[in-house]
Amino acid sequence: MSDPDRTRRRNPATPPVGGWGFGAAGIPTGFWVGLSVVLVVVAIVLLAVDYTGYGALLLVLGLAAAVNLIP
Repeated sequence: MSDPDRTRRRNPATPPVGGWGFGAAGIPTGFWVGLSVVLVVVAIVLLAVDYTGYGALLLVLGLAAAVNLIP
């Protein structure tokens, strides 16, 4: 006997007709502003108390999140 799931043809994974609704463009601008501000503020605090590695990392992440604000 054959398993019916194995004989069924798979459809290739394709995006919906309207495209993917989620991604950098699918998240509201306010979220990116808030995330960028939080990351930069925490980075400044960490840099102020000599956690240079984590502070620099969060600063870079904050700047990366701010890239999504560029139109």
